Amino acid sequence: MNDPHITEPFLVRLKAAIDADPELNVSNLATKAGLGNSTIRLMFRDNKSPRVATMRKICAALGTTLEEFMSEAQTTEEKEIVRLVMKLPAHLRRQLLAYGEGLAAAADQPPKEAHEDTE
Repeated sequence: MNDPHITEPFLVRLKAAIDADPELNVSNLATKAGLGNSTIRLMFRDNKSPRVATMRKICAALGTTLEEFMSEAQTTEEKEIVRLVMKLPAHLRRQLLAYGEGLAAAADQPPKEAHEDTE
């Protein structure tokens, strides 16, 4: 399924996921996602972004969430952070953001020298 006309971000990632897994193909993914057999083929043919509900079904069939699938996270730690954040309600996400900003600001500061007590 090497098709250079596919430019829609979700489809680019979906194509990469299908190409990376020899056990996965468009037909069995559609079946796992509860979609019609031609649904995913038509998305690729038309290079058209599917509805969010369809993307969520496809991601669930892949064993992930839409947020994780579309995340820029690369490392295991980054992926885990994205997964955990998605579980938090909005008010806790805001608290986590403030904490993260504080950590980032502290990381930018030079380390404080340890003062020895000379008494």
